[in-house]
Amino acid sequence: MARMSFLTLRRAIAKFMAPLRINSNHGNPNDAEAHYNLGVALGRRGDVEGAITEYRAALRINPNLAEVHSNLATMLGTRGDVEGAIAGFRAALRINSNDAYAHNNLGTAFATKGDMKGAIAEFRAALRIDPNLAETHVNLGAALGQKGDVEGAIAEFRAALCINPNGVQTHFNLGVALGQKGDVEGAIAEFQAALRIDPNLAETHSKLAFALGAKGDTEGAIAEFRAALRIDPNLDTAHDCLGVFLAEKGDLEGAIAEYQSALLINPNLAGTHESLGVALAIRGDVEGAIAEFRAALRIDPNDAKTHANLGAALGLRGDMEGAIAEFRAALRIDPNLDKARDHLAAMLAEKGKSVGRNR
Repeated sequence: MARMSFLTLRRAIAKFMAPLRINSNHGNPNDAEAHYNLGVALGRRGDVEGAITEYRAALRINPNLAEVHSNLATMLGTRGDVEGAIAGFRAALRINSNDAYAHNNLGTAFATKGDMKGAIAEFRAALRIDPNLAETHVNLGAALGQKGDVEGAIAEFRAALCINPNGVQTHFNLGVALGQKGDVEGAIAEFQAALRIDPNLAETHSKLAFALGAKGDTEGAIAEFRAALRIDPNLDTAHDCLGVFLAEKGDLEGAIAEYQSALLINPNLAGTHESLGVALAIRGDVEGAIAEFRAALRIDPNDAKTHANLGAALGLRGDMEGAIAEFRAALRIDPNLDKARDHLAAMLAEKGKSVGRNR
């Protein structure tokens, strides 16, 4: 359906307002239709509250209009009133239980509420009525995925693509599900399919980068993270992960720059502070490394590996007592952390030798 221009909408609203001004007898069924039509026009203009008012006016005149209940429910959902939306779609289905779209929309409302069991039941009800609703297959796949049924999700996303092979979000969702299953090649193929349809999807470039990295294609991963950041420079995780791959490649300065970019966007990334600390330590900036490990531990004080890294950095600075304390902290959190145990043993041995020499 072609989108109405603002001027066309104003004319439509004026047209539907006319019978409401002329006819004050709200027992006339035509008034309900006029309220409904005005609600549609207002909704298209973005006037959610006005649309709700008109749909309710229509239902006071004739409460048996299933489509009005559905439209009212949609507007309530848009306003954030999930319970009101659920009640509205249920009212519509009591009048017309064979409305596949109402079942789909009720399922979406249940999913928004977190009721995945209810959502799945409604999406399946919609597909029993009309199995060719690609959007409902996608919605069912997403709900099944959230319930942990990855195989079921994959089947639904594939069913949706049989109906609409150009569904960008469907290709993306299928790629994510295949990745969860461990099918890296399948995930890559789906992310690439999505990007052939729309190359300006930053998140899809990022997901493709992760998949390429899992496959061992470091250069491909770096290229995709950079593509994602050209589209959206504020993706903190893309900066962070690009830093990881640059570090693996040996580009230490590039990695440091990306970690710092990530932390400018989101300073609460404990893992990024730790990665930056490791990179700074390798570069020889021990004080900078210590500062980053401490920043990471302020965010997540229970990360054994970061305590061990801080201990190692303090040892490089010559702070033996501080290093011992950090290695012990690491082992309290993870008694099986060999790195911390080995460093602690070496530090305690060195401390013992130092005490012996000073006697």
